Amino acid sequence: DEAERVLDGIEARCIKDHGKPLDEPEPDNVALSGKGRFADMWQPPYRRRALMLIVFHVFQAIGFFGFGNWLPALLSGQGLSVTHSLAYAFVITLAYPLGPLLFVKFANRFENKWQIVGSALGAMIFGSLFAFQTSAAGLIFCGIMITFCNAWLSFSYHSYQGELFPTNIRARAVGFCYSFSRLSTVFSSLLIGIFLDHFGTPGVLAFIVGSMLIVIVTIGRFGPRTRNLALEQIAHR
Repeated sequence: DEAERVLDGIEARCIKDHGKPLDEPEPDNVALSGKGRFADMWQPPYRRRALMLIVFHVFQAIGFFGFGNWLPALLSGQGLSVTHSLAYAFVITLAYPLGPLLFVKFANRFENKWQIVGSALGAMIFGSLFAFQTSAAGLIFCGIMITFCNAWLSFSYHSYQGELFPTNIRARAVGFCYSFSRLSTVFSSLLIGIFLDHFGTPGVLAFIVGSMLIVIVTIGRFGPRTRNLALEQIAHR
């Protein structure tokens, strides 16, 4: 009885948010059993999804951490003093916790793959504009918008990647694919240092923008739809 009351309350809130009655639940006709193996991740259709996520994580890490971790240096490269660079970086990074709070109202109302594409596109646009800013207001505005887009990208792909694999291999597959973002961060940090030394802030931002373009193409072209589908239905599409 208590469980039913809790579920009824959840359904009532969902109906209020969506403004219409919920669809009738469909019977689950997908039966999974047995312990998942690493080799299962490389069977169709999961192999394509795993490769897609590996490519995605390599390049999203460049875009996400390339801007966030190197922000003071990028601001210095735009001619600001160390003191001003750190002050501006502090203001810009405040957008990281604020971004998810602003997006929470519509996070579940749109397809996750298109939220990833949209956030990466936003990071591309404002990253390109950032390179041409000379005023404090312009740098802070573009920096905040890049940070908002990065936060949007982060919560979107964390939700999305967990939807692409069946329960018995989900944790293993997602963890394996996500590990490539950690490897990418190590090597991209070295590359960004080289780019900053030889090409300045515009060169680093071009590298980041190019990485986000690869993210857009990878997810937009190869990412399956997941909205309004049960997890196991998605896994077997």
